[in-house]
Amino acid sequence: MCVSAAVAVATSVVSFMSAQADYDLRAEQWQQNYVNALASGRDEQNQLQVRMIQEQDANVQRQHLNEIEGAEVKAEAEVSAANAGVSGISLDNILAGINRKVGMKKVADETNHMNTVAQLSHEMEATNTNIQNRINSVQRPTSPNPLGYALQGIGGAMDAYAKAK
Repeated sequence: MCVSAAVAVATSVVSFMSAQADYDLRAEQWQQNYVNALASGRDEQNQLQVRMIQEQDANVQRQHLNEIEGAEVKAEAEVSAANAGVSGISLDNILAGINRKVGMKKVADETNHMNTVAQLSHEMEATNTNIQNRINSVQRPTSPNPLGYALQGIGGAMDAYAKAK
């Protein structure tokens, strides 16, 4: 009888220790997944920030090139007009047309740049959701309840005692 009760209690203790070890392992895996998800999200956000900076630099460069191109075309028009003896309203109309085309190109480039920035901003916001999804992809473990295992051991001991009678 005593041996059966001791075996029941020992089995309960071993079961609890096994469940606790399993919990510790799953908790460690969950923690590592959490750390990895945050690191991955940081990397994604850093890449998006670099891309935003690159897009801004490219936009500044395009705007500068548009200015240079417009100045070159206007200079050519003025030189050609001077060689042909054209001046006044005709030359002003030609220069206004050139300015209009340069302005339209600048506006189009700026619109494209703003659309790209908006898209990158949305991608940046989406990384927070991705991080949360990665964290939630691994279920957070719950620790075993020692009371349940204690009751199991006591129940086994009482059962062994009842059978011994």
